Amino acid sequence: MSAIIEKCFDKGIRYLGITDHVHPRTDSRILWDTRREAARIGGSVEVFVGCEAEVTDVGRHTATDEMARELDFVCVSANHFHLPWIAQPEDESPEAVARHFLRMFSYACSLDFADVIAHPLVVFPGAFDPACLDLLREDDLMEAIRLARANHIAMEISPRALMRGQTDFRLRFYRLCKEAGLRFSFGTDAHSLENVGQTHVLAPLVRDLDLRDDDIWLPKERAV
Repeated sequence: MSAIIEKCFDKGIRYLGITDHVHPRTDSRILWDTRREAARIGGSVEVFVGCEAEVTDVGRHTATDEMARELDFVCVSANHFHLPWIAQPEDESPEAVARHFLRMFSYACSLDFADVIAHPLVVFPGAFDPACLDLLREDDLMEAIRLARANHIAMEISPRALMRGQTDFRLRFYRLCKEAGLRFSFGTDAHSLENVGQTHVLAPLVRDLDLRDDDIWLPKERAV
């Protein structure tokens, strides 16, 4: 924990959000241990401890009432289709995959305890053909985005947004989010110390979207 905070300080990061995945068998005590350690270390970087809960199927997720109530923020992912416990599309046709992505995303946007949708609608390597995203109609996307707006849910922008074959869709999607008045959360999706704080790669995307300070969501504003 101290190494993560120190690295963020060296990079000039003022606000740090730390999450761990909440899988069906995750021991939630790790979240509370992390929170206690962050409070003990303190320092000039403001640290928020949350979780990344899974939508395992429409109507099912791994977040608990305690997590929603006690953590600083809750991220929700709805596209980890490379994991065996996540519901799969009815078949692997591009149309079925696109429908499934949208259903899972829409359900995540309906969760009133969610603060951020992690890597929204990203197709992970080895899961499906990213071209399926191009089948998602603007009207269908906007219906889900409006759900997120009603629930004050932000959309994460991370290096996952820059994955090959998905950048055109990502720009289209984020522009719809901005048009609807959603806010954005920046993350690195870091799974190792070397990737902590690597947000500089997002600068071109931020410029293309013309994002301003008012477009950014922070956990400290959760009650707003």
